[in-house]
Amino acid sequence: MFVTLNPKYNYNQPTKSGWNLLPSLFTERGEKVLGIGKNKLYKFYSEYLKFNPDLIIVEWPPACFLVPLFKKIGLIKCPIILNWGDYYSDMMSNSIKHPRFLVRSMENYAAKNADYITTVSKYLESKAIKEFGRIKDKEVFYIPHGFFESNKKSKINLEKLKIKKRNLKIIYLGEQSLYKKVDELIRAVEGLNCDLFLFGKPNPEFQKIASQNVHFMGYVLELEVRSVLKQADILVNTSNQDCNYKLSEYISIGKPLLAYDGLPANIFTHKENAYLTRDFREGIIELIKNKKLRKKLENNIKKLRVFNWEQITEMYITLYNQIISKKLK
Repeated sequence: MFVTLNPKYNYNQPTKSGWNLLPSLFTERGEKVLGIGKNKLYKFYSEYLKFNPDLIIVEWPPACFLVPLFKKIGLIKCPIILNWGDYYSDMMSNSIKHPRFLVRSMENYAAKNADYITTVSKYLESKAIKEFGRIKDKEVFYIPHGFFESNKKSKINLEKLKIKKRNLKIIYLGEQSLYKKVDELIRAVEGLNCDLFLFGKPNPEFQKIASQNVHFMGYVLELEVRSVLKQADILVNTSNQDCNYKLSEYISIGKPLLAYDGLPANIFTHKENAYLTRDFREGIIELIKNKKLRKKLENNIKKLRVFNWEQITEMYITLYNQIISKKLK
């Protein structure tokens, strides 16, 4: 049983994007899955009684708080797994609707009281162990995001666009927001011998500040992402995160990567398998000039191991079966 705050995850109809595509993959494997999203959260306990799950996976406050609380007072009997898939107190705005101190309290309660934790973040894995006394490989498990192993060719051909052929092609894929620091990336490329291609929902405010070498490309179909990313000379991850959905896709492509120098350092090493910086312009200028460095980054990032979603699905099912059969304790 999955209990989440995702508004698109309606009753037994999981979305097929991000981590939430996994319940769909579990169903395809023959597992019996029930999904409770934001719109049905108030029904989670009555649905628990009817469904009688072998285990419950929770994510995002308040869902990740309510279910462990119900178990603590004896209303739930099966194991509870916190899928700690993001930095909840940072991601949810500090507002009247989502006060940060309240979100952090619920997040910490879940990290402390869920029976097990799975996470796509090395930072959150470390936090679970150091701050909440979790035991690696007994209570907390790191399982990264997967990538779609698709060879579907996209109609998008960056070479045919009216750009300078000598310009390096830089691609950013994902949310265009201040939190992701995409505005800093846009300002960083102004006047440089490169073209920046932004894939994802265009941000009108960012379009106002963009120079002529910035191109808002809109959405790209999931199965065509690899075809698009392969056209890049440099891929970019601007946010201070080590659990981005796109990182596995980026690594699997094997192109030079420019990333924010912060949490991504949990995965990458500066000037070995990625260029880590807090000054995107400085980093882009050096990569433009230094072809030898770009080649080194390209060769080394290919040595990092990533898994497709089928392999990731198998990892979760194996872990869940171990928990259900009580082989972990």
